[in-house]
Parts: sequence; C-alpha cells; structure tokens
Amino acid sequence: MKSTADMSFDELIEHAAIEPSVSQEIERRFRSVVAILVVDFSSMRARMDAFGVISTLVTIRGAVRAYEPAVKGAGGVCVKTVADTLFAVFPDALSALDAALDGHRRMAAHNETRKGNIAHGEANAPIHPKSGLGFGPSLVIPDENLFGPEVNRAFILGEDIARNGEILASRAFSEAIGVPPAGVGAHAAPHDREQESGFPFHIYTDYREE
Repeated sequence: MKSTADMSFDELIEHAAIEPSVSQEIERRFRSVVAILVVDFSSMRARMDAFGVISTLVTIRGAVRAYEPAVKGAGGVCVKTVADTLFAVFPDALSALDAALDGHRRMAAHNETRKGNIAHGEANAPIHPKSGLGFGPSLVIPDENLFGPEVNRAFILGEDIARNGEILASRAFSEAIGVPPAGVGAHAAPHDREQESGFPFHIYTDYREE
C-alpha cells in the first residue's frame, strides 16, 4: 500500500474517509493562505446560443490568453479554467488586486477590435471581465483545483454578483489589502447588493490614467 506521502490528492481524500488522521497530510501538503482571483467573462451563454459551441470556445480561449499575462506578471498561478471562468492564486492580496486591475486593462485593449453585437447576430462582440477576489486559508492542488470558504466567496462575487468590468472583493481580502494603491478606489457594497451575495464585500475601481 502507498504511504500517504506518495498519494495524490484524490487518493488522500478517499483514504481520509477511512482514516480521519489522513486529513493532517492533506493539510500539510495542500493548505496555504492565498489570495484568490476568479474571473468570469461576460455573455458567453448568449454567444453559445447565437453562434454555437466552437465559436464560443474560440472566444473564451482568446479572452483567457489576453488575461493570463496579468496573472503571471503579478506572480500568480492559473490553477484552472472551467467553461468561461478562470481561477488563479497569489501569495498576497496586493498581487491579486494588481492582476485584476491589469487584467481589466488588457481586456479593454483586447476589445478595441471587437465591434460586433450579439443582439444583431455579429459574433465579434466585446468580452467584459467580471472579477471576484478572496483571501484566506485554502486547499490548492496545482493545475487541478482549489477549495475553501474564500474560494467560494471569490467565485460568487465574480460569477454571480459582479457586473461587467467590476472588481469585487470579500471583506477578508479588503482587510488584507488595507489602504488600496494610489489612484485605486474602494468602497463597501450597498446593502441591497450585500443581500444578493449573502456577505459583505467591497468594490474596487481604477481611477488611474492610462
């Protein structure tokens, strides 16, 4: 039988159901305190309905390629993409915020040649990023998956709550940032939007000149 040190994450999870002490090995190998960035790219469902799967996959691939340099440039790692959503982790909150701000600028540049309109049947429509940020203890399985309460909050913010072009962050993330960089604004979400998410969050806005 393999030692726990030689088991994959999935094998450890299976073994933990039989031997709860294996959870210590899971924590040792995969638990870390990280900043999480979840980016959803807008209107992909409408694109798929209008133009089909292959056209939409090409669009998603182009959007991810445009955004990824912001993650790598800020010292982050792209853990996975699921459909039209990108998940990345960073060693600190400021790096994750820098990546989100840079990623949104890169997507604006990516959109300069995208003048289509889905409603008019034109495939080359702009792609707007919607980003959610979290910070806290998480299980990170490189190139595979990530789990944790702050992962869930970042996902809810990016996937469900953010509007086109918005960068939203959990309270834990905002506390880790403290004062945002010069030229970047942060304000607490209004009560109605907090009710929608189920938890408090902040909205970050880039006021810096190009």
